[in-house]
Amino acid sequence: MKKKNSNIKAMALIDANNFYASCEQSINPYLRNKPIVILSNNDGCIIARSPEARILKIKMGAPYFKEKERLNKLNVTVLSSNYSLYGDMSKRLMNLLRNYCEEIEIYSIDEAFVSINRPNEKNLYPWAREVRSFIYQNLGITLTIGIGENKVRAKIANKLAKNIDSSAGIFDIVRIEDDNNYLKEISVDKVWGIGKQTSNWLKTKGVKNAKELRDIHEGEIVKKLGIVGKRLKLELKGNKCLPIEETKNPKKEIQVSRSFSKPITKLEDLTQALAIYAIRAAAKMRSQNLKSSTIRVFARTSHYSNRNYRRSACKKLINATDNTSTILKIIVALSKEIYNPEYKLSKAGVLMQDLTNCKYFQQSLINYESQEELKKSINLMTTIDLLNNRFNNKAITWAITKKTQEWAMNRNSLSKASTTNIKKIPIIVI
Repeated sequence: MKKKNSNIKAMALIDANNFYASCEQSINPYLRNKPIVILSNNDGCIIARSPEARILKIKMGAPYFKEKERLNKLNVTVLSSNYSLYGDMSKRLMNLLRNYCEEIEIYSIDEAFVSINRPNEKNLYPWAREVRSFIYQNLGITLTIGIGENKVRAKIANKLAKNIDSSAGIFDIVRIEDDNNYLKEISVDKVWGIGKQTSNWLKTKGVKNAKELRDIHEGEIVKKLGIVGKRLKLELKGNKCLPIEETKNPKKEIQVSRSFSKPITKLEDLTQALAIYAIRAAAKMRSQNLKSSTIRVFARTSHYSNRNYRRSACKKLINATDNTSTILKIIVALSKEIYNPEYKLSKAGVLMQDLTNCKYFQQSLINYESQEELKKSINLMTTIDLLNNRFNNKAITWAITKKTQEWAMNRNSLSKASTTNIKKIPIIVI
């Protein structure tokens, strides 16, 4: 008789609670256990809330100017979004999680799927408690951990861990003998992979929750969603269809765009804005070993403007590039194509398209560059990136960025970047 393998793989979804707010509370102990909200770009809308702010029934997505007076009365701390802080804390979180799993797939800035072997007694609660304790001790961030046989069931377990107060942030759906009642608690539109249109269609079929979705006739779900629907149904039953993907699929495009703090009417301001976005996009490309052969720019007026205007322009390259200097020359030319002095522009952006991996870069015979020229370009960009990563993003930059940016995004309540800028580390005076 063949002996069963005791190493049964489990999958867990690890989710950092109230991530943006938790990052702010982590670097500023004064904010802990106090209501705080985080604002979107240009301090426009509320995009994150601490648990204390949720209790006060502050709405997600509410415009700040409408809520400002009420937030002041409730003594709520208001902060501008600090994406460099959140990105750095996310990297630290994911690196620490690697110590506690066999495989990890970074799903979003604050979520990761991990694969872990179950011990002989099959109880992963001690492991999950240790992970939560370790992350809180090192980063001051609280985790919710949902454990299942696969990704879909791990997602459901994570939602149950948040909804059930007695779970203490951990829920293992595999250890439940009869999970029907728990699956009934998950609305069908909350099941991972079910969008709004599919949810509406399922409700017309009488499917309102995860249990009913699991039990729906396979032919109906396959007819509507194809192989995706079949995989979803199988995973709800406990089968593993979607593996951990440690290597991300290469990006098809990279976009950097921002809304302006006040409308732009001058060509030089539009050119400067697009140049700054292009510098960031080029650095992102190099960090992912990518080159672009199509560069696109766009600009538009506000959606609320009485005179709407939107224009884009692109340049296809013979040789793909990641060289910022080359890209900036193209950006300057393209900005003239989309500029119109008769309109007040509220947003602009740059897209790097038709991306290719540097390893498979092949030059054209028409615009051929010697190996020496290519090496000089690579060495220059590598040196600039190393210096900017070591010190700050503006250690070395291009002259076009130095002019005063009157249009720059509003971030009036930005917290200190103490995890990425040594000059902003708190000083203790003895």
